[in-house]
Amino acid sequence: MTDEELVRKMQRGDMQAFDVLYERYKDDAYRVACLITGNRADGEDLTQEAFVTAARSIGSLRDGSKFRPWLLRTLTRAAWKYCRKAKRETPVAEFFETGEAESALSTVLRTDEQRQLYEALYTLDEKRRTVIVLYYFDDLPVKEIARTLGVTEGTVKSRLFSARRHLRQALTAKEGKPKEAAQNG
Repeated sequence: MTDEELVRKMQRGDMQAFDVLYERYKDDAYRVACLITGNRADGEDLTQEAFVTAARSIGSLRDGSKFRPWLLRTLTRAAWKYCRKAKRETPVAEFFETGEAESALSTVLRTDEQRQLYEALYTLDEKRRTVIVLYYFDDLPVKEIARTLGVTEGTVKSRLFSARRHLRQALTAKEGKPKEAAQNG
């Protein structure tokens, strides 16, 4: 069943359609929320909040085929608001804690380079971080990111360019520090 059909059913009061949409998009929404906020618990809360908001205001969605971008726009705006309100350091280490359900492969795949990338990612402001997350982690094209965030494609491209430059500088600076320390030591 398509998103459009499910949205129409929801608009008529069928909450089973909501359950299908929730199952379809909960993982994507959670991943985006976690990557924007840098915190799993906050990501979970924001994901739930976005779905509750979507359920309450589903009547305002005219084109049901655009449910996913509409949901992600709601989610990203809530995440930006949260990040502005919190104004605190992101606990990046939380993403690297070993959990009971973690596979051996997952453990092997975690590297210092990944840690450095995540640390650099969280030095970006919320809007540039969101564009990076949607582009690289969710594999969305620029056009869909623009539609999701309610901005122009030019704005998305500008944020991507700026974020890449910032990440490159942050990662290059980190690479230089150990070498300098070794030379001074």
